[in-house]
Amino acid sequence: MTLKNKRIEWKERYTTWKESGKSIAEWCRNEEITLHQMYYWVRQFEEESVSSEADSPQWLTVQLGEEAFPSKQGAIFVHKGDLSVEVRTGADMALLSDILLVLQRPC
Repeated sequence: MTLKNKRIEWKERYTTWKESGKSIAEWCRNEEITLHQMYYWVRQFEEESVSSEADSPQWLTVQLGEEAFPSKQGAIFVHKGDLSVEVRTGADMALLSDILLVLQRPC
């Protein structure tokens, strides 16, 4: 049996075990599968899952209400290299957006 075929077979076993809701030991007893082999493949498939999740960026949506920017707050400074932009309460957001786009471009 090739490694590819073995991997496919164990992936099917892994999926069946996950869907069963049983412990690994109980599932292996019922299926007459060697426990240490099952633990090996579970670790392989779960490490793959974690590494593929870590490779893709994770984005979080943040919604800010009025209380996030109290009117008494001073300026916010945006820095990039030697450049700084001061943003005050009531600033033109379209202009700020244009400025940030320019700052993102490589020099």
